[in-house]
Amino acid sequence: MDVYYQNAILLTGITGLVTMLPAWYFYRRDRVRRVAGGLVPQDSGGRVEGDSVLQDSRNRLSLKEGVLLLGMGAGFALYANFLMGILQIFFNSTVYQESMERITQGQSFEWMVLWMGIVAPIAEEMIFRWLIFLRLRDYMRLAGAAVISGVTFGIYHGNLLQAVYAGILGILFAYILEMSGSLLSSVLLHIGANVWSLVLSEYGVFILVSSGTVTLLVIYVVLLVVMIAGLCYFAAKGRRRNTRLV
Repeated sequence: MDVYYQNAILLTGITGLVTMLPAWYFYRRDRVRRVAGGLVPQDSGGRVEGDSVLQDSRNRLSLKEGVLLLGMGAGFALYANFLMGILQIFFNSTVYQESMERITQGQSFEWMVLWMGIVAPIAEEMIFRWLIFLRLRDYMRLAGAAVISGVTFGIYHGNLLQAVYAGILGILFAYILEMSGSLLSSVLLHIGANVWSLVLSEYGVFILVSSGTVTLLVIYVVLLVVMIAGLCYFAAKGRRRNTRLV
């Protein structure tokens, strides 16, 4: 077990990289099936316009939207962690916390950001949003597909507290994916959430000691504003896109 804990982050990253290959393959197969079944619209020349969420050039994310999504992901993670803190009063999370401490002990911050903050989110989004959510979305409304894929994502994390945390984030990621029409949106949200969690875990105490509670409060307020503004922005973008499709 000691060897496992020492190499858990590396194993997570390698597993993520390996998982991306079949996930991309199955996503492309799903895309072909959607075209054949008429789920994906085509233009008059027979060219494919997009995916079940209209994944086409008109929905490519701008740089500003990408930065906004990273900030939204950080905000989602911050306030979902608040909820976890409340739930810890009622549920014993000692085993999970001890496991995470053993996994991250002695690991460099940059190493954790690479594997846990970037590689793992990409692999997980390819499975839970690009495959599971989009497949569900082919046959049901947004709310049902988002909730089922989010709950599945939560169960995958293996303990009750993380299931609640990941389930909430999974539903939000699916919703923004639908509204934005871009597969990259959920990836950027997930990266923002994971990297922020790592930053807060690594430097939160330092910020609190060196700058005081005021700095942390300002960060929390800024992330709250970014989160709310981003939700409003992508909800409006989704409405415009749906109007265009009608």
